Amino acid sequence: MNIEIIKTNVIDFLKPTFKFEKELLRGFLLINSNNNAIMIDYQICDKSNAFKYNEYTKEQNSLMFKYDSCYRFLIDDEKDFEEFKVIYSHIQNNDFNEDKIKQSGVNRELKEIDPTLPEAYFESAFIECYGRESLSKIRREFPIIDFDGQTRWVDYLIQHKDYNIAIEKNGETYHHPIITGKTKYKSQLHKQNSLVAYGFKVFRWSLEGMKTTDNFYDEVKKYIGDLEDLLDLQKLSISREITLLSHQIDSLKELEQRRENGEKNFLVVLPTGTGKTEILIADLIEQYKKDKYLKVLILVPTKQLKIDTIKKVNYRFENELHVKVLIGEEKNSQILIQTYSWMSRYYQKFNSLDFDYIAVDEAHHAVAPTLQKVIQYFNPQMLLGLTATDKRLDEKSLAEIFGKYESNLTLVEAIKQDILAPIKAFRVKSNIDLSEVRFNGKDYSSTDLQKTVITPSRDQLIVDVLKKYFVDKTMPFKSGLIFCVSVAHAKKVAKLLQDNEISCKAVSGNDNNSQKYIEEYQNGEIQFLTTCSLLNEGWDSPRTSIIVMARPTMSKVLYAQQLGRGTRKHKGKEALYVIDVVDNYGGVGTFKNTPWSIHSLLGISEYKPWANMLNPNKLSYEEILLEGLYEEERKLEYIDIFTFEEKYADYLSDEQLARELFISTGTLRSWVKKNEVTPDVQISIGKQFLNYYHPSKIEEIRKNKKLKVHNDETIYEDFFEFINEGTYSLSYKMIFILSFLQTIDHNGESTLDDLVMEFKKFYQYRIDKNLKMDRSKSPFEKQDFIDNNSKVKQNILANPFEKFERKRFMYHCKDLNNIAFSNVLWNKINNKNDIQKIKKKFFDDLIKYYEEYGNFDIDYWKSNWTII
Repeated sequence: MNIEIIKTNVIDFLKPTFKFEKELLRGFLLINSNNNAIMIDYQICDKSNAFKYNEYTKEQNSLMFKYDSCYRFLIDDEKDFEEFKVIYSHIQNNDFNEDKIKQSGVNRELKEIDPTLPEAYFESAFIECYGRESLSKIRREFPIIDFDGQTRWVDYLIQHKDYNIAIEKNGETYHHPIITGKTKYKSQLHKQNSLVAYGFKVFRWSLEGMKTTDNFYDEVKKYIGDLEDLLDLQKLSISREITLLSHQIDSLKELEQRRENGEKNFLVVLPTGTGKTEILIADLIEQYKKDKYLKVLILVPTKQLKIDTIKKVNYRFENELHVKVLIGEEKNSQILIQTYSWMSRYYQKFNSLDFDYIAVDEAHHAVAPTLQKVIQYFNPQMLLGLTATDKRLDEKSLAEIFGKYESNLTLVEAIKQDILAPIKAFRVKSNIDLSEVRFNGKDYSSTDLQKTVITPSRDQLIVDVLKKYFVDKTMPFKSGLIFCVSVAHAKKVAKLLQDNEISCKAVSGNDNNSQKYIEEYQNGEIQFLTTCSLLNEGWDSPRTSIIVMARPTMSKVLYAQQLGRGTRKHKGKEALYVIDVVDNYGGVGTFKNTPWSIHSLLGISEYKPWANMLNPNKLSYEEILLEGLYEEERKLEYIDIFTFEEKYADYLSDEQLARELFISTGTLRSWVKKNEVTPDVQISIGKQFLNYYHPSKIEEIRKNKKLKVHNDETIYEDFFEFINEGTYSLSYKMIFILSFLQTIDHNGESTLDDLVMEFKKFYQYRIDKNLKMDRSKSPFEKQDFIDNNSKVKQNILANPFEKFERKRFMYHCKDLNNIAFSNVLWNKINNKNDIQKIKKKFFDDLIKYYEEYGNFDIDYWKSNWTII
């Protein structure tokens, strides 16, 4: 099938709802009156018709942002077209697989040591755009299920107040349609369309696209939106006590007795055929006799079981309870009965406190990541899991899943309410000096840390403390995690502990034995694990009673994530013991080089070794033991708990302030160098400085420099105002724009190599014709200069381009050797009328410029630059 036949078939199938809008990179776009769109790809996997993946992602992101929903399909032939019709019909009818959640693939968050390169680019951009605390707004490796019930993983989830955002940061090898091939590309679209059907916007960035940092930052802010519209996703993980019951008789009586004793979360194991559903319904009837407004959610594994359960509940309630209750699959039902799959797709549309009573039938299915998220999202007054499995290991695993939920409580509030374990702290003072360790504005330089922190004496201090206090028959056996600077550091500390006859293993994403070591740790066979950052997120162990912070960090998010691995309560666990390794740190100017500690995190400036941090006067059995072992007087000590991140959280970096003022970073730094602008905080990094500014500096500088208010809304008018000034000391600016517009792609980007070849054509032409170059002596009068592409490139960047970059109309990406229009500006001028308007302006100015020199071949250059 050719493209025209496909276009006709698709339009006929979708009419009268959708209509053709425009051609795309490799296909076409259809839209409807409700601001919905459908992208149709054609021969996009054809290797003979290459394109840059960055072009693909830019096109998708702009359309995904513009429309309320934007689906994407690949149609090359009749088979693809028939497949498209089936999938689209399912979407229209909201008819997806509800009978089985299939699990494949892995949660990379459990495997990766550190963020991949694309992840690092994205997270750095997010921090740069929204501040150091903003990482609490994103969640890595989020599970969703597609149309077929298959578990898939989203790189990042962001919850906007109006919709969900899925971020996919893509390497070309695994995502470029030409490289992946048709089958894998269709699978990628299947996942994406599933997300769109559930109300997501899906934004993709290639590594190449993220390297053009300024443009990338503009795109992040535009597509993701304002920080105040983003919800906090780093919830506090809290334990709920789960009662395991295994019985066949008196089920209702035992449930009621335990409820009266304050228990409210149950995992019930009953053999198949013993009437689990009937027991559930009978319990619900009893609860409705007490509270006729009770809101209930019943989760079942299949669509047929949903239908059967609705009938059973309705029948029993009509015959035994004389209260009208809306029972069904509609969202507003008082007793909502739904499948795992349905709720896994839509649970975020509910409030976490919407249901008073939740029952999960066939609860052993809860090991599926998506259903696990559902269970842990809600916090009902009564949670009941029902299963027929008799495998003890499964019961233990299920208790872990049912025994957690997410809360908006602060860490301090959760500890005070006895939801999390109390925290007791000990500060190990080393002789390491961190005052010279570089700080990049977000955290310490990892290279400097490895050179400075990884020293035998510092590591031996950690071993000595653990050996003295926690490897002793007097104290109960306690397990712990030690967070290190690097994988190499983790291995060294583990070896040192082993040499001191303390059981310990180092775990990392590139060690195939790590999963085995983690399981042995969970079973109490290994006392300590050392790691770099493998266990920061996505994994925790309630049995963890000791956390050693051997890696100093300026990041509150990182410190809190590491701490969270051990905050949950556990049988026999009196407290979480946090050991901060405290190094010497100095400061430069107004900056104090202080890392986070448990005291700064909790905002407590009083330190007493091993004392309960929130209740220091309350002594416990273990604390008395520790006090007896402690050789010095346990006197109260006051410490400085303020960190840079805490004190200067709202301050702007050079890059952030420049973006607010709509000037280049280079312009701002030149003002600082001339003492025309004074940073509020200045940090020395070698010969360089990191500058930070109070938000009030924005208006102060704008006033002093007589800057207009510039933003995304004014950039179009700003650009035309700038080019209409028509002031030229040389011809470079005119030749630059005309050459640039001749070489850009549809994303407003041009490689510098292509631009150089087009730019120097004008000057080569004038040399060949023996024509005068410019008003003053020009380097382009010399043939050896024109032949030197490197010098021509430097000339372009230093002269005409810099004037546009300073105004933030264009950006230069050194890594990719290209320049580009600002994404915001390009979206506004990327139309035939504006492009021709810009070309004509500069062409007319060029004609006037060369009038005094004569011999300007208007027709030749008009054709060369396609001036209409």
